[in-house]
Amino acid sequence: MAKVRIVTDSTADLPKELVEKYGITVVPLKVFFGAECFIDGVDLSAAEFFSRLVTSKELPTTSQPSPTEFVEYYHPLIDEGADIISIHISAHMSGTLQSAQLAKTMLGYDNLEIIDSRSVSVVLGMLVLAAARAAEAGCSRAEVVALLQNIISDHRIYFMVDTLEYLQRGGRIGKAQAFLGTILNVKPLCTILEGVISPYEKVRGRKKAINRLVQLLAEQYRDAGPLFCFMTHGNDPEGLQYLQNLVRDKLNCVEMMHSQMGSVVSTHVGPGILGIVVCPQKYTQV
Repeated sequence: MAKVRIVTDSTADLPKELVEKYGITVVPLKVFFGAECFIDGVDLSAAEFFSRLVTSKELPTTSQPSPTEFVEYYHPLIDEGADIISIHISAHMSGTLQSAQLAKTMLGYDNLEIIDSRSVSVVLGMLVLAAARAAEAGCSRAEVVALLQNIISDHRIYFMVDTLEYLQRGGRIGKAQAFLGTILNVKPLCTILEGVISPYEKVRGRKKAINRLVQLLAEQYRDAGPLFCFMTHGNDPEGLQYLQNLVRDKLNCVEMMHSQMGSVVSTHVGPGILGIVVCPQKYTQV
């Protein structure tokens, strides 16, 4: 049986140590500050990005990889004779998935499966991690794809943004348009449904909003057994710590991970975001 190799893009926001541990191939997107181009996760640190984001007069822009770039990343895996599973940001949020699909057509390689995560950031990261662990355990391509489909249908993602300004300016606001014009200190809570950012509710005050994120998950996973939790933040380590402490107290998370949101996703949500995705642990432990 051919070895299964996992490919994703940089919007998965996976820590480098996990990428290296599981041999995951990450195809980077790009961030532009004016005429300056930076490779996401490669030549622009989180600290540098947020410093520029706050001081820049213009909102940065982002760009997906081209089909040719995908071909370059797929070739070494094809040369191995690997079965490839390529998992990417929602097609409703980016043209990245389309580039991957065009690359597959260009290559004519039948053992390449393109998966729409229907999400982004830690949801995508959770899917990629689960797939990589399953591949390492010797699962077939069909078994890994089935696992991914289970997680896509059996997870919950909630996140809080300081402001909807960045989502609006970047054109990624989706159904959260309904939250525009919120009053001072009201924090929008959002989720992602069918690959689109969607409003959930509004909470007054940052700490109350973070508490509400965890309360929602505690209610929805009350009888679900052990959970896997993956958290992310946008330049807010103190908020992340507060969220982690709540999760330890309120959720049966037997495995907790966290990441710093990368520059591409942060371009569209802005600083101060806190998010958490939860799924049953059975999917992430093979």
